[in-house]
Amino acid sequence: MKILNKISTALLIFCLCSFSYAKENEVKVKITGVNKEMEEGIRSNLSILQEYAEEGISDPKQLEQRAEQEILIALQPHGFYEAKVTTEAHQEKDIWQFTFHITLGQPVIVRAIHFNVTGEGEKDPTLQGMLAYFPPKIGDTFIHEQYEQGKKALLSKAIQSGYLAAIFSEHRVDVYPDTHSSEIYLTLATGPRHYFGPVTFSDTVLSEKLLRRYLPFHEGEVYSPEKVVKLQSYLNQSDYFSQVNVKAQSEENSPYVPILVELEDAKPNQYIVGAGYGTDTGMRGKLGWTRRRLNSLGHRFSAQAQIAEIYNKVHVEYIIPGKHPETDQTKLQAGFFEDEFSEKPSHIYETGIIEEREIHGWQRNLSLTYHHERFNAFITNDTVESKLILPSITFIQVKRNDSATPNSGRRIELTMRGSIDALFSDTTFLQTYLQLKWLHAYSDSLKLLTRYDLGFTIPNDSERLPLSQRFFAGGDLSLRGYGYRSLPNEIDKNGIRHPVGGSYLAVGSVELVKTIKKPFGVFTFFDAGNAFRQSGNEIAMGTGVGVEWQTRLGPVKFAIAKPLTKTADSWRIHASFGPEL
Repeated sequence: MKILNKISTALLIFCLCSFSYAKENEVKVKITGVNKEMEEGIRSNLSILQEYAEEGISDPKQLEQRAEQEILIALQPHGFYEAKVTTEAHQEKDIWQFTFHITLGQPVIVRAIHFNVTGEGEKDPTLQGMLAYFPPKIGDTFIHEQYEQGKKALLSKAIQSGYLAAIFSEHRVDVYPDTHSSEIYLTLATGPRHYFGPVTFSDTVLSEKLLRRYLPFHEGEVYSPEKVVKLQSYLNQSDYFSQVNVKAQSEENSPYVPILVELEDAKPNQYIVGAGYGTDTGMRGKLGWTRRRLNSLGHRFSAQAQIAEIYNKVHVEYIIPGKHPETDQTKLQAGFFEDEFSEKPSHIYETGIIEEREIHGWQRNLSLTYHHERFNAFITNDTVESKLILPSITFIQVKRNDSATPNSGRRIELTMRGSIDALFSDTTFLQTYLQLKWLHAYSDSLKLLTRYDLGFTIPNDSERLPLSQRFFAGGDLSLRGYGYRSLPNEIDKNGIRHPVGGSYLAVGSVELVKTIKKPFGVFTFFDAGNAFRQSGNEIAMGTGVGVEWQTRLGPVKFAIAKPLTKTADSWRIHASFGPEL
Protein backbone atom coordinates (compact mmCIF):
# COMPACT_ATOMS: atom_id res chain seq x y z
CA MET A 1 0.00 0.00 0.00
CA LYS A 2 2.85 2.41 0.82
CA ILE A 3 4.39 1.64 -2.55
CA LEU A 4 1.09 2.42 -4.30
CA ASN A 5 0.81 5.71 -2.41
CA LYS A 6 4.34 6.68 -3.47
CA ILE A 7 3.61 5.81 -7.09
CA SER A 8 0.35 7.81 -7.02
CA THR A 9 2.15 10.80 -5.48
CA ALA A 10 4.90 10.61 -8.10
CA LEU A 11 2.36 10.44 -10.95
CA LEU A 12 0.45 13.41 -9.51
CA ILE A 13 3.64 15.50 -9.24
CA PHE A 14 4.63 14.49 -12.80
CA CYS A 15 1.21 15.49 -14.19
CA LEU A 16 1.26 18.82 -12.38
CA CYS A 17 4.77 19.55 -13.62
CA SER A 18 3.83 18.58 -17.16
CA PHE A 19 0.73 20.78 -17.02
CA SER A 20 2.77 23.68 -15.68
CA TYR A 21 5.37 23.18 -18.40
CA ALA A 22 2.76 22.98 -21.13
CA LYS A 23 1.21 26.19 -20.00
CA GLU A 24 4.55 27.86 -19.34
CA ASN A 25 4.78 29.03 -22.94
CA GLU A 26 2.13 30.24 -25.35
CA VAL A 27 2.71 30.62 -29.04
CA LYS A 28 1.33 33.17 -31.50
CA VAL A 29 1.88 33.05 -35.27
CA LYS A 30 1.57 35.94 -37.69
CA ILE A 31 1.83 35.44 -41.46
CA THR A 32 2.27 38.26 -43.98
CA GLY A 33 2.47 38.46 -47.76
CA VAL A 34 -0.26 35.94 -48.69
CA ASN A 35 -4.03 36.01 -49.17
CA LYS A 36 -6.54 34.54 -46.74
CA GLU A 37 -6.90 31.22 -48.57
CA MET A 38 -3.15 30.64 -48.59
CA GLU A 39 -2.84 31.62 -44.94
CA GLU A 40 -5.52 29.14 -43.90
CA GLY A 41 -3.72 26.35 -45.77
CA ILE A 42 -0.41 27.25 -44.16
CA ARG A 43 -1.82 27.38 -40.63
CA SER A 44 -3.56 24.03 -41.00
CA ASN A 45 -0.20 22.34 -41.69
CA LEU A 46 2.16 24.20 -39.36
CA SER A 47 3.71 21.71 -36.92
CA ILE A 48 4.75 24.64 -34.73
CA LEU A 49 1.09 24.97 -33.71
CA GLN A 50 0.45 21.24 -33.47
CA GLU A 51 3.54 20.51 -31.37
CA TYR A 52 2.84 23.36 -29.00
CA ALA A 53 -0.66 22.00 -28.37
CA GLU A 54 0.84 18.60 -27.51
CA GLU A 55 4.26 19.30 -25.93
CA GLY A 56 4.87 23.02 -25.64
CA ILE A 57 7.93 24.88 -27.04
CA SER A 58 11.12 22.87 -26.51
CA ASP A 59 13.48 23.95 -29.35
CA PRO A 60 12.26 27.22 -30.97
CA LYS A 61 15.04 27.36 -33.58
CA GLN A 62 14.35 23.87 -34.84
CA LEU A 63 10.60 24.53 -35.04
CA GLU A 64 11.28 27.80 -36.86
CA GLN A 65 13.35 26.09 -39.56
CA ARG A 66 10.85 23.30 -39.98
CA ALA A 67 7.98 25.83 -40.23
CA GLU A 68 9.74 27.66 -43.08
CA GLN A 69 9.99 24.40 -45.05
CA GLU A 70 6.32 23.61 -44.35
CA ILE A 71 5.30 27.07 -45.60
CA LEU A 72 7.24 26.62 -48.84
CA ILE A 73 5.60 23.23 -49.41
CA ALA A 74 2.14 24.63 -48.61
CA LEU A 75 2.57 27.35 -51.24
CA GLN A 76 3.39 24.97 -54.10
CA PRO A 77 -0.23 23.86 -54.73
CA HIS A 78 -1.00 27.56 -55.33
CA GLY A 79 1.65 27.77 -58.07
CA PHE A 80 4.51 29.35 -56.07
CA TYR A 81 7.63 27.21 -56.12
CA GLU A 82 10.27 29.88 -55.43
CA ALA A 83 8.78 31.73 -52.49
CA LYS A 84 11.06 33.06 -49.76
CA VAL A 85 10.35 33.10 -46.03
CA THR A 86 12.03 35.21 -43.35
CA THR A 87 11.20 34.63 -39.72
CA GLU A 88 11.17 36.78 -36.62
CA ALA A 89 10.92 34.94 -33.30
CA HIS A 90 10.99 36.39 -29.83
CA GLN A 91 9.63 35.61 -26.39
CA GLU A 92 7.85 38.04 -24.10
CA LYS A 93 7.20 36.60 -20.66
CA ASP A 94 5.36 33.33 -21.35
CA ILE A 95 4.43 34.09 -24.97
CA TRP A 96 6.40 33.06 -28.07
CA GLN A 97 5.70 35.26 -31.11
CA PHE A 98 6.61 33.90 -34.56
CA THR A 99 6.20 36.22 -37.57
CA PHE A 100 6.69 34.72 -41.03
CA HIS A 101 7.24 37.25 -43.82
CA ILE A 102 6.57 35.62 -47.19
CA THR A 103 7.70 36.86 -50.58
CA LEU A 104 5.78 34.83 -53.13
CA GLY A 105 7.92 35.52 -56.15
CA GLN A 106 6.87 34.66 -59.68
CA PRO A 107 4.16 32.00 -60.04
CA VAL A 108 4.52 28.89 -62.18
CA ILE A 109 2.30 29.06 -65.26
CA VAL A 110 0.99 26.32 -67.54
CA ARG A 111 2.91 26.47 -70.81
CA ALA A 112 1.55 23.28 -72.41
CA ILE A 113 -1.15 20.63 -71.96
CA HIS A 114 -0.61 17.26 -73.64
CA PHE A 115 -4.00 15.53 -73.78
CA ASN A 116 -4.49 12.20 -75.53
CA VAL A 117 -7.40 9.79 -75.77
CA THR A 118 -6.99 6.06 -76.36
CA GLY A 119 -9.50 3.26 -76.76
CA GLU A 120 -12.91 3.39 -78.45
CA GLY A 121 -13.26 7.07 -77.66
CA GLU A 122 -10.07 8.02 -79.49
CA LYS A 123 -11.97 9.73 -82.31
CA ASP A 124 -15.00 10.82 -80.28
CA PRO A 125 -15.36 14.59 -80.95
CA THR A 126 -17.06 15.06 -77.58
CA LEU A 127 -13.99 13.82 -75.70
CA GLN A 128 -11.55 15.62 -77.97
CA GLY A 129 -13.39 18.88 -77.32
CA MET A 130 -13.37 18.50 -73.54
CA LEU A 131 -9.94 20.13 -73.22
CA ALA A 132 -11.55 23.52 -73.94
CA TYR A 133 -13.29 23.26 -70.55
CA PHE A 134 -10.26 21.98 -68.61
CA PRO A 135 -8.89 24.23 -65.88
CA PRO A 136 -6.21 25.50 -65.77
CA LYS A 137 -5.62 26.70 -69.32
CA ILE A 138 -2.36 27.54 -71.06
CA GLY A 139 -1.03 30.78 -69.60
CA ASP A 140 -2.84 30.34 -66.26
CA THR A 141 -1.07 29.94 -62.94
CA PHE A 142 -0.80 26.26 -62.14
CA ILE A 143 -3.06 25.63 -59.12
CA HIS A 144 -3.12 22.01 -58.00
CA GLU A 145 -6.74 22.06 -56.79
CA GLN A 146 -7.93 23.35 -60.18
CA TYR A 147 -5.92 20.63 -61.89
CA GLU A 148 -7.52 17.90 -59.76
CA GLN A 149 -10.99 19.34 -60.33
CA GLY A 150 -10.33 19.42 -64.07
CA LYS A 151 -9.29 15.75 -64.04
CA LYS A 152 -12.48 14.78 -62.21
CA ALA A 153 -14.59 16.76 -64.68
CA LEU A 154 -12.91 15.08 -67.68
CA LEU A 155 -13.39 11.62 -66.19
CA SER A 156 -17.02 12.36 -65.28
CA LYS A 157 -17.71 13.58 -68.82
CA ALA A 158 -16.23 10.39 -70.25
CA ILE A 159 -18.36 8.20 -67.97
CA GLN A 160 -21.50 10.19 -68.81
CA SER A 161 -20.63 9.64 -72.47
CA GLY A 162 -20.85 5.87 -72.02
CA TYR A 163 -17.20 5.01 -71.30
CA LEU A 164 -17.85 3.40 -67.94
CA ALA A 165 -14.33 1.94 -67.56
CA ALA A 166 -12.50 5.18 -68.40
CA ILE A 167 -9.33 5.92 -66.42
CA PHE A 168 -6.27 8.15 -66.74
CA SER A 169 -3.47 5.86 -67.81
CA GLU A 170 -1.14 8.84 -67.49
CA HIS A 171 -1.54 11.94 -65.37
CA ARG A 172 1.44 13.99 -64.33
CA VAL A 173 2.66 17.56 -64.08
CA ASP A 174 6.26 18.51 -64.82
CA VAL A 175 7.27 21.71 -63.03
CA TYR A 176 10.28 23.76 -64.15
CA PRO A 177 11.01 26.28 -61.35
CA ASP A 178 13.89 27.86 -63.28
CA THR A 179 11.56 29.01 -66.06
CA HIS A 180 8.49 29.35 -63.82
CA SER A 181 6.54 27.01 -66.06
CA SER A 182 4.85 23.62 -66.06
CA GLU A 183 3.52 21.06 -68.52
CA ILE A 184 0.51 18.80 -67.96
CA TYR A 185 0.40 15.28 -69.39
CA LEU A 186 -2.95 13.48 -69.48
CA THR A 187 -3.88 10.29 -71.32
CA LEU A 188 -7.49 9.15 -71.05
CA ALA A 189 -7.99 5.44 -71.69
CA THR A 190 -11.71 5.15 -72.41
CA GLY A 191 -12.18 1.42 -72.71
CA PRO A 192 -15.31 0.19 -74.54
CA ARG A 193 -18.41 2.35 -74.95
CA HIS A 194 -21.68 1.21 -73.37
CA TYR A 195 -25.29 1.61 -74.49
CA PHE A 196 -28.70 1.26 -72.88
CA GLY A 197 -30.08 -2.25 -73.19
CA PRO A 198 -33.70 -3.37 -72.72
CA VAL A 199 -35.73 -1.91 -69.84
CA THR A 200 -37.80 -4.27 -67.70
CA PHE A 201 -40.48 -3.13 -65.21
CA SER A 202 -41.70 -5.21 -62.29
CA ASP A 203 -45.44 -5.92 -61.97
CA THR A 204 -47.59 -2.87 -61.26
CA VAL A 205 -51.22 -1.85 -61.82
CA LEU A 206 -50.09 0.84 -64.28
CA SER A 207 -49.64 0.05 -67.94
CA GLU A 208 -46.13 -0.41 -69.31
CA LYS A 209 -47.03 2.07 -72.05
CA LEU A 210 -47.40 4.80 -69.42
CA LEU A 211 -44.23 3.77 -67.57
CA ARG A 212 -42.16 3.90 -70.75
CA ARG A 213 -43.17 7.53 -71.25
CA TYR A 214 -41.09 8.32 -68.15
CA LEU A 215 -37.90 6.98 -69.77
CA PRO A 216 -35.39 9.79 -70.51
CA PHE A 217 -33.54 7.49 -72.92
CA HIS A 218 -34.14 4.87 -75.63
CA GLU A 219 -32.77 1.38 -76.00
CA GLY A 220 -29.52 1.52 -77.97
CA GLU A 221 -28.78 5.10 -76.87
CA VAL A 222 -25.34 5.84 -75.37
CA TYR A 223 -25.42 4.86 -71.69
CA SER A 224 -25.46 7.70 -69.14
CA PRO A 225 -25.53 7.15 -65.35
CA GLU A 226 -27.09 10.62 -65.06
CA LYS A 227 -30.14 9.49 -67.04
CA VAL A 228 -30.55 6.45 -64.78
CA VAL A 229 -30.68 8.80 -61.77
CA LYS A 230 -33.14 11.01 -63.68
CA LEU A 231 -35.46 8.03 -64.28
CA GLN A 232 -35.35 7.18 -60.56
CA SER A 233 -36.26 10.79 -59.73
CA TYR A 234 -39.14 10.94 -62.25
CA LEU A 235 -40.76 7.77 -60.89
CA ASN A 236 -40.30 8.84 -57.26
CA GLN A 237 -41.95 12.20 -57.93
CA SER A 238 -44.85 10.66 -59.86
CA ASP A 239 -46.60 9.77 -56.55
CA TYR A 240 -47.75 6.43 -58.04
CA PHE A 241 -45.23 4.36 -56.06
CA SER A 242 -44.19 3.90 -52.47
CA GLN A 243 -40.82 2.48 -53.50
CA VAL A 244 -38.71 2.78 -56.66
CA ASN A 245 -35.42 1.03 -57.36
CA VAL A 246 -33.71 1.45 -60.75
CA LYS A 247 -30.86 -1.00 -61.33
CA ALA A 248 -28.28 -0.97 -64.11
CA GLN A 249 -27.28 -4.58 -64.79
CA SER A 250 -24.04 -4.50 -66.75
CA GLU A 251 -23.12 -7.75 -68.46
CA GLU A 252 -19.56 -8.98 -68.97
CA ASN A 253 -18.30 -8.77 -72.57
CA SER A 254 -21.43 -6.89 -73.66
CA PRO A 255 -21.62 -3.19 -74.51
CA TYR A 256 -25.32 -3.10 -73.62
CA VAL A 257 -26.55 -2.35 -70.07
CA PRO A 258 -30.04 -3.73 -69.29
CA ILE A 259 -32.16 -1.69 -66.85
CA LEU A 260 -34.39 -3.28 -64.24
CA VAL A 261 -37.03 -1.04 -62.62
CA GLU A 262 -38.49 -2.44 -59.40
CA LEU A 263 -41.73 -0.73 -58.36
CA GLU A 264 -44.05 -1.00 -55.39
CA ASP A 265 -47.48 0.61 -55.86
CA ALA A 266 -48.50 3.31 -53.40
CA LYS A 267 -51.85 3.09 -51.66
CA PRO A 268 -54.56 4.26 -54.07
CA ASN A 269 -56.06 6.85 -51.70
CA GLN A 270 -54.36 9.80 -50.08
CA TYR A 271 -56.06 11.99 -47.46
CA ILE A 272 -55.03 15.46 -46.32
CA VAL A 273 -56.10 17.21 -43.14
CA GLY A 274 -54.53 20.50 -42.18
CA ALA A 275 -55.00 23.61 -40.09
CA GLY A 276 -53.02 26.77 -39.62
CA TYR A 277 -52.91 30.51 -39.32
CA GLY A 278 -51.72 33.19 -41.72
CA THR A 279 -51.64 36.93 -41.28
CA ASP A 280 -53.29 37.25 -44.70
CA THR A 281 -55.91 34.54 -44.27
CA GLY A 282 -56.47 34.32 -40.52
CA MET A 283 -57.34 30.88 -39.17
CA ARG A 284 -57.68 28.27 -41.89
CA GLY A 285 -58.33 24.58 -42.36
CA LYS A 286 -58.07 22.11 -45.22
CA LEU A 287 -59.51 18.74 -46.14
CA GLY A 288 -58.39 16.83 -49.21
CA TRP A 289 -58.68 13.49 -50.95
CA THR A 290 -56.68 12.22 -53.91
CA ARG A 291 -57.27 9.01 -55.83
CA ARG A 292 -53.73 8.35 -57.08
CA ARG A 293 -54.84 6.17 -59.98
CA LEU A 294 -58.27 5.60 -61.46
CA ASN A 295 -57.10 3.22 -64.18
CA SER A 296 -53.99 1.64 -65.70
CA LEU A 297 -53.41 4.83 -67.73
CA GLY A 298 -52.56 6.73 -64.53
CA HIS A 299 -55.53 9.10 -64.50
CA ARG A 300 -56.10 10.75 -61.11
CA PHE A 301 -58.87 12.56 -59.28
CA SER A 302 -58.58 14.99 -56.38
CA ALA A 303 -61.00 17.04 -54.31
CA GLN A 304 -60.11 19.69 -51.77
CA ALA A 305 -62.03 22.00 -49.44
CA GLN A 306 -60.44 25.00 -47.71
CA ILE A 307 -62.01 27.23 -45.08
CA ALA A 308 -60.45 30.46 -43.85
CA GLU A 309 -61.56 33.70 -42.22
CA ILE A 310 -61.54 35.56 -45.55
CA TYR A 311 -62.43 32.82 -48.04
CA ASN A 312 -64.03 29.42 -48.56
CA LYS A 313 -63.02 27.19 -51.44
CA VAL A 314 -64.02 23.84 -52.95
CA HIS A 315 -62.00 22.51 -55.87
CA VAL A 316 -61.99 19.25 -57.85
CA GLU A 317 -59.82 18.15 -60.76
CA TYR A 318 -59.33 15.19 -63.06
CA ILE A 319 -55.70 14.76 -64.19
CA ILE A 320 -54.50 12.95 -67.34
CA PRO A 321 -50.72 12.32 -67.77
CA GLY A 322 -49.18 13.77 -70.93
CA LYS A 323 -46.58 12.59 -73.42
CA HIS A 324 -43.84 13.34 -70.90
CA PRO A 325 -45.76 12.71 -67.66
CA GLU A 326 -42.96 14.01 -65.40
CA THR A 327 -43.78 17.54 -66.65
CA ASP A 328 -46.82 17.34 -68.95
CA GLN A 329 -50.45 16.80 -67.98
CA THR A 330 -53.99 17.88 -68.76
CA LYS A 331 -56.40 18.93 -65.99
CA LEU A 332 -60.18 19.19 -66.05
CA GLN A 333 -61.17 21.48 -63.20
CA ALA A 334 -64.23 22.85 -61.44
CA GLY A 335 -64.58 24.89 -58.28
CA PHE A 336 -66.47 27.30 -56.08
CA PHE A 337 -64.79 30.23 -54.33
CA GLU A 338 -66.30 32.59 -51.75
CA ASP A 339 -64.14 35.64 -51.14
CA GLU A 340 -64.85 37.70 -48.02
CA PHE A 341 -61.95 40.16 -48.03
CA SER A 342 -64.34 43.03 -48.90
CA GLU A 343 -67.44 44.22 -47.05
CA LYS A 344 -69.74 41.92 -49.04
CA PRO A 345 -68.51 38.51 -50.21
CA SER A 346 -67.96 37.62 -53.84
CA HIS A 347 -69.04 34.22 -55.18
CA ILE A 348 -67.13 32.61 -58.04
CA TYR A 349 -67.95 29.45 -60.01
CA GLU A 350 -65.39 28.14 -62.45
CA THR A 351 -64.91 25.18 -64.74
CA GLY A 352 -62.23 24.68 -67.34
CA ILE A 353 -59.35 22.77 -68.86
CA ILE A 354 -55.60 23.31 -68.42
CA GLU A 355 -52.77 21.83 -70.46
CA GLU A 356 -49.35 21.94 -68.74
CA ARG A 357 -46.18 21.32 -70.74
CA GLU A 358 -42.46 21.98 -70.45
CA ILE A 359 -40.91 23.67 -73.50
CA HIS A 360 -37.21 24.52 -73.65
CA GLY A 361 -36.87 24.95 -69.89
CA TRP A 362 -40.14 26.87 -69.49
CA GLN A 363 -43.36 25.55 -67.99
CA ARG A 364 -46.17 26.57 -70.34
CA ASN A 365 -49.79 26.42 -69.17
CA LEU A 366 -52.67 26.85 -71.63
CA SER A 367 -56.17 27.12 -70.20
CA LEU A 368 -59.74 27.84 -71.15
CA THR A 369 -62.09 28.68 -68.27
CA TYR A 370 -65.75 29.53 -67.87
CA HIS A 371 -65.88 32.11 -65.06
CA HIS A 372 -69.14 33.15 -63.33
CA GLU A 373 -68.79 35.75 -60.58
CA ARG A 374 -71.30 37.58 -58.38
CA PHE A 375 -69.88 40.60 -56.52
CA ASN A 376 -70.87 43.91 -54.99
CA ALA A 377 -70.16 47.12 -56.97
CA PHE A 378 -68.76 49.84 -54.72
CA ILE A 379 -70.20 52.85 -56.56
CA THR A 380 -73.80 51.66 -56.95
CA ASN A 381 -73.75 49.17 -54.07
CA ASP A 382 -75.57 46.76 -56.40
CA THR A 383 -74.89 43.07 -56.77
CA VAL A 384 -73.35 42.48 -60.20
CA GLU A 385 -73.07 39.23 -62.12
CA SER A 386 -70.28 38.64 -64.61
CA LYS A 387 -69.86 35.74 -67.03
CA LEU A 388 -66.58 35.31 -68.90
CA ILE A 389 -64.94 32.84 -71.22
CA LEU A 390 -61.26 33.24 -70.27
CA PRO A 391 -58.47 31.85 -72.45
CA SER A 392 -55.08 32.17 -70.75
CA ILE A 393 -51.42 31.37 -71.31
CA THR A 394 -48.71 31.31 -68.65
CA PHE A 395 -44.94 30.86 -68.90
CA ILE A 396 -42.86 30.08 -65.81
CA GLN A 397 -39.10 29.59 -65.53
CA VAL A 398 -37.17 28.91 -62.32
CA LYS A 399 -33.36 28.78 -62.14
CA ARG A 400 -31.66 28.19 -58.79
CA ASN A 401 -28.45 26.71 -57.45
CA ASP A 402 -30.28 24.46 -54.96
CA SER A 403 -33.86 23.22 -55.19
CA ALA A 404 -34.37 23.13 -51.40
CA THR A 405 -32.44 26.08 -49.93
CA PRO A 406 -31.18 28.26 -52.79
CA ASN A 407 -29.06 31.33 -52.19
CA SER A 408 -28.97 32.44 -55.82
CA GLY A 409 -31.32 32.17 -58.77
CA ARG A 410 -34.30 33.74 -60.47
CA ARG A 411 -37.99 33.17 -61.17
CA ILE A 412 -39.96 34.58 -64.09
CA GLU A 413 -43.74 34.28 -64.49
CA LEU A 414 -45.68 35.81 -67.37
CA THR A 415 -49.47 35.46 -67.77
CA MET A 416 -51.77 36.79 -70.50
CA ARG A 417 -55.55 36.37 -70.38
CA GLY A 418 -58.67 38.08 -71.61
CA SER A 419 -62.18 37.79 -72.97
CA ILE A 420 -64.27 39.09 -75.87
CA ASP A 421 -67.88 40.12 -75.31
CA ALA A 422 -68.86 38.69 -78.71
CA LEU A 423 -67.83 35.22 -77.48
CA PHE A 424 -70.23 34.51 -74.60
CA SER A 425 -68.66 37.08 -72.24
CA ASP A 426 -70.04 40.21 -70.59
CA THR A 427 -66.98 42.36 -71.26
CA THR A 428 -63.89 42.62 -73.44
CA PHE A 429 -60.44 42.99 -71.92
CA LEU A 430 -56.81 41.87 -72.26
CA GLN A 431 -54.61 41.58 -69.21
CA THR A 432 -50.88 40.89 -68.76
CA TYR A 433 -49.12 40.07 -65.50
CA LEU A 434 -45.36 39.73 -65.01
CA GLN A 435 -43.51 38.70 -61.85
CA LEU A 436 -39.71 38.78 -61.59
CA LYS A 437 -37.77 37.44 -58.60
CA TRP A 438 -34.01 37.57 -58.26
CA LEU A 439 -31.91 36.06 -55.47
CA HIS A 440 -28.22 37.00 -55.22
CA ALA A 441 -25.68 35.79 -52.64
CA TYR A 442 -22.93 38.21 -51.60
CA SER A 443 -21.46 35.58 -49.30
CA ASP A 444 -22.47 32.37 -47.53
CA SER A 445 -24.29 34.44 -44.91
CA LEU A 446 -25.58 37.48 -46.84
CA LYS A 447 -28.08 37.48 -49.72
CA LEU A 448 -30.38 39.95 -51.48
CA LEU A 449 -33.91 39.11 -52.65
CA THR A 450 -35.66 41.45 -55.07
CA ARG A 451 -39.18 41.12 -56.47
CA TYR A 452 -41.18 43.03 -59.07
CA ASP A 453 -44.90 42.57 -59.82
CA LEU A 454 -46.14 44.38 -62.92
CA GLY A 455 -49.51 44.26 -64.66
CA PHE A 456 -51.79 46.17 -66.98
CA THR A 457 -55.32 45.79 -68.36
CA ILE A 458 -56.77 47.23 -71.55
CA PRO A 459 -59.13 48.96 -71.72
CA ASN A 460 -58.22 50.56 -68.40
CA ASP A 461 -61.76 50.62 -67.00
CA SER A 462 -61.42 48.38 -63.96
CA GLU A 463 -65.02 48.99 -62.84
CA ARG A 464 -66.25 46.85 -65.75
CA LEU A 465 -64.22 43.89 -64.49
CA PRO A 466 -65.28 41.49 -61.72
CA LEU A 467 -63.22 41.87 -58.56
CA SER A 468 -61.22 38.67 -59.14
CA GLN A 469 -59.88 40.02 -62.45
CA ARG A 470 -58.60 43.29 -60.99
CA PHE A 471 -55.17 44.01 -59.53
CA PHE A 472 -54.71 44.51 -55.79
CA ALA A 473 -51.72 45.21 -53.55
CA GLY A 474 -50.95 44.60 -49.88
CA GLY A 475 -50.21 41.56 -47.75
CA ASP A 476 -47.44 39.13 -46.82
CA LEU A 477 -46.30 38.49 -50.40
CA SER A 478 -47.00 41.95 -51.81
CA LEU A 479 -46.75 45.22 -49.88
CA ARG A 480 -45.90 44.55 -46.25
CA GLY A 481 -47.28 47.05 -43.75
CA TYR A 482 -50.70 46.90 -45.45
CA GLY A 483 -53.60 44.49 -45.18
CA TYR A 484 -54.14 41.64 -47.63
CA ARG A 485 -55.43 43.04 -50.95
CA SER A 486 -56.36 46.30 -49.21
CA LEU A 487 -54.98 48.62 -51.94
CA PRO A 488 -56.31 50.58 -53.69
CA ASN A 489 -59.40 51.44 -51.69
CA GLU A 490 -62.12 54.05 -51.48
CA ILE A 491 -64.05 55.47 -48.54
CA ASP A 492 -67.83 55.25 -48.46
CA LYS A 493 -70.19 57.79 -46.87
CA ASN A 494 -69.81 56.07 -43.51
CA GLY A 495 -66.03 56.46 -43.55
CA ILE A 496 -65.39 52.78 -44.20
CA ARG A 497 -62.59 51.86 -46.61
CA HIS A 498 -63.44 49.34 -49.36
CA PRO A 499 -60.78 47.71 -51.59
CA VAL A 500 -61.74 48.36 -55.20
CA GLY A 501 -58.74 47.15 -57.20
CA GLY A 502 -57.22 48.67 -60.31
CA SER A 503 -56.28 48.17 -63.94
CA TYR A 504 -52.54 48.47 -63.39
CA LEU A 505 -50.04 47.00 -60.93
CA ALA A 506 -46.51 48.05 -60.05
CA VAL A 507 -44.97 46.71 -56.85
CA GLY A 508 -41.28 46.31 -56.00
CA SER A 509 -39.51 44.80 -53.01
CA VAL A 510 -35.91 44.67 -51.77
CA GLU A 511 -34.98 42.33 -48.91
CA LEU A 512 -31.53 41.83 -47.35
CA VAL A 513 -31.11 38.57 -45.42
CA LYS A 514 -28.28 37.85 -42.96
CA THR A 515 -27.75 34.32 -41.66
CA ILE A 516 -26.89 34.45 -37.96
CA LYS A 517 -26.51 30.74 -37.28
CA LYS A 518 -27.92 28.20 -39.70
CA PRO A 519 -30.81 27.70 -40.17
CA PHE A 520 -31.76 31.02 -38.52
CA GLY A 521 -31.38 34.50 -39.95
CA VAL A 522 -32.64 38.08 -39.80
CA PHE A 523 -33.72 40.39 -42.60
CA THR A 524 -34.75 43.93 -43.37
CA PHE A 525 -36.90 45.02 -46.30
CA PHE A 526 -38.45 47.91 -48.20
CA ASP A 527 -41.60 47.48 -50.32
CA ALA A 528 -43.15 50.11 -52.60
CA GLY A 529 -45.87 50.36 -55.23
CA ASN A 530 -49.62 50.01 -55.63
CA ALA A 531 -52.43 48.88 -57.88
CA PHE A 532 -53.72 51.82 -59.92
CA ARG A 533 -57.04 52.95 -61.36
CA GLN A 534 -57.69 55.47 -64.13
CA SER A 535 -57.22 58.48 -61.87
CA GLY A 536 -54.04 57.06 -60.33
CA ASN A 537 -53.13 56.30 -56.74
CA GLU A 538 -50.31 57.33 -54.49
CA ILE A 539 -47.25 55.11 -54.12
CA ALA A 540 -47.59 53.08 -50.94
CA MET A 541 -44.40 52.19 -49.08
CA GLY A 542 -43.58 49.89 -46.20
CA THR A 543 -40.43 48.88 -44.35
CA GLY A 544 -39.52 46.62 -41.48
CA VAL A 545 -37.42 43.82 -40.05
CA GLY A 546 -37.96 40.13 -39.45
CA VAL A 547 -36.53 36.73 -38.58
CA GLU A 548 -36.50 33.57 -40.68
CA TRP A 549 -36.02 29.85 -40.22
CA GLN A 550 -34.74 27.99 -43.29
CA THR A 551 -36.41 24.62 -43.98
CA ARG A 552 -36.28 22.17 -46.89
CA LEU A 553 -39.67 23.50 -48.02
CA GLY A 554 -38.63 27.15 -47.89
CA PRO A 555 -38.13 29.76 -45.17
CA VAL A 556 -40.60 30.41 -42.39
CA LYS A 557 -40.66 34.21 -41.96
CA PHE A 558 -42.01 36.53 -39.29
CA ALA A 559 -41.78 40.27 -39.90
CA ILE A 560 -42.98 43.50 -38.35
CA ALA A 561 -43.67 46.21 -40.93
CA LYS A 562 -44.34 49.92 -40.75
CA PRO A 563 -46.43 51.54 -43.51
CA LEU A 564 -44.98 54.87 -44.63
CA THR A 565 -48.28 56.24 -45.99
CA LYS A 566 -50.11 58.63 -43.68
CA THR A 567 -53.53 57.14 -44.35
CA ALA A 568 -52.40 53.58 -43.56
CA ASP A 569 -52.69 51.70 -40.31
CA SER A 570 -49.86 51.44 -37.80
CA TRP A 571 -47.42 48.54 -37.46
CA ARG A 572 -48.45 45.15 -38.86
CA ILE A 573 -47.11 41.63 -38.27
CA HIS A 574 -46.60 39.40 -41.30
CA ALA A 575 -45.95 35.65 -41.41
CA SER A 576 -45.18 33.63 -44.52
CA PHE A 577 -43.93 30.19 -45.47
CA GLY A 578 -42.78 28.81 -48.81
CA PRO A 579 -40.00 28.88 -51.40
CA GLU A 580 -38.41 32.22 -52.22
CA LEU A 581 -38.23 31.36 -55.92
